[in-house]
Amino acid sequence: MRRTHQDRYEPTLAYMLAEQARSGGVDLDAAPGPWRASLLRHEFELLPVVTNDRTEIVVGDIERAVDVAGLLNWCGVDDLRPVPDLTPPIDSELVEDEVLTGAR
Repeated sequence: MRRTHQDRYEPTLAYMLAEQARSGGVDLDAAPGPWRASLLRHEFELLPVVTNDRTEIVVGDIERAVDVAGLLNWCGVDDLRPVPDLTPPIDSELVEDEVLTGAR
């Protein structure tokens, strides 16, 4: 995920997976399931979201909302169970992990 200028995280991995599925011939729009793209009114703006009526994921635009909803449906994901108080690692933690594990 990457941080946007408004301190929101975009599910960039989900965007990439959806693009790979589409380019592989998967019709994400036809995938049955609980997830759908929607617009959420927040103060004076409309936010594109992916929702299953229990969870809402804010995404970059409505086209990406359609893709992520289709991806979650195609993968058979009915619900997400977020980890409470989850914070992304800071860059120094990522570098330390790479040094310790040799991962890149």
